[in-house]
Amino acid sequence: MRNYIKLSAIVIAPDRQRKEFKEDELRTLAESIRTKGLFHPIILRVVGDSYVLVAGERRLRAVQDLWDLGQAFMYDGAAVPSDSIPYANISDLSDLEIEEAELEENVQRTQLTWQERAAAHAKLHTLRSKQAEALGAPAHTIADTALEVRGSSAGVNQENTRREIIIANHLDNPAVRAAKTAEEAFKILRKEEAQVKSRDLGISVGKTFSASMHRAINEDSLAWMRSAPAEQFDCILTDPPYGMGADEFGDSGGVAAGAHGYKDDADNFLSIIKTLAPESFRLAKAQAHMYCFCDIDWFFHLRDEFRAAGWQVFRTPWIWYKRAGMRAPWPDSGPQRKYETLLYAVKGKCPVLRMGPDVLDFGPDANLGHAAQKPVALFRDLLTRTCLPGNTVFDPFMGSGPIFPAAHGLKLIATGIEMDPASYGIAVKRIQDLEASAQLELALGL
Repeated sequence: MRNYIKLSAIVIAPDRQRKEFKEDELRTLAESIRTKGLFHPIILRVVGDSYVLVAGERRLRAVQDLWDLGQAFMYDGAAVPSDSIPYANISDLSDLEIEEAELEENVQRTQLTWQERAAAHAKLHTLRSKQAEALGAPAHTIADTALEVRGSSAGVNQENTRREIIIANHLDNPAVRAAKTAEEAFKILRKEEAQVKSRDLGISVGKTFSASMHRAINEDSLAWMRSAPAEQFDCILTDPPYGMGADEFGDSGGVAAGAHGYKDDADNFLSIIKTLAPESFRLAKAQAHMYCFCDIDWFFHLRDEFRAAGWQVFRTPWIWYKRAGMRAPWPDSGPQRKYETLLYAVKGKCPVLRMGPDVLDFGPDANLGHAAQKPVALFRDLLTRTCLPGNTVFDPFMGSGPIFPAAHGLKLIATGIEMDPASYGIAVKRIQDLEASAQLELALGL
């Protein structure tokens, strides 16, 4: 049964959410209704003697424009009476139809934030799934929802719809909701999920994880160093906190959900160095090398502390050239920061095995979920200058554990310590991958 109502009889409440309508979009909609017909009636609620609009204001305005121009249109195979529009009474609708009526206009709105659009598309997907189940129809798919809301289910349209549906379930997460775009929100969500998985993995294997030759330890490295036996390591290669406020830099361009999980201020840095300098010297063998990444502002302080501890320190910093570095400390004035520095030191008269430059050019690895992750190739380059197969290497601030694949490829025995459970979990996964790869090679006879 078709219900029609004169446009003049419809009441539009003054407090309706939508206030602005783009003329070009209304013209496009009116032309579609004129040529293809009206697909859905507007929804009204009877209040006393009045018919109050619930949903469909864009269609109502487009139809008003058609009648003003003297142009007719069809609905459900029949011509619509002059100056009228088809409607459905909300009291006659099922629960699912009421849900659809309340949702429909939000889905069709053009001035939506990405958060509103994601929530609306997710609700529509749930509604269509319920409707399909009620009718005994084939299951509603994300491709179906993409086709309805974006006009296409192909490629990026389906993927963007899938992401919106996932994100909508996490809009109560402040970090996700505060993202500037749905794409950024999805990256944050993925990294947070990866961080949780890494933390759970770290917890599941206990405080010390050993696989083959390597050890990953989840505890305070300063306390561990103070109690560890002396002269264990041929090389110490580490990347401690920089004392430069890196914990306030953000999430490393969207690649690390938790960013820096420690306070990176000057007091914390100075406290760390007071222990690291003497304890690293005590833990190093009589002939050993030390590589310590640092911020340029602190290099000379580090040089003095390590010299005082007994290390022979190279006078100037080495440079890691980060070709893909994007961070700009002065966003409005430039430039991009393309390098980091490191301190090199020697204990005893330990010679290098390979002479290399003090400028190291290495691009980043795929980020595994740590804001200050160093490339494995960079660690490997440094280790090849110092270590022979069977030597021991130590990283007391291992982060996500690049020390392990770097050492493993050179047949070195690596020990790493990390206090953050999520980062420790990532390092554990690296060791597991190394062990799995070794077992596969053994099975293949390689």
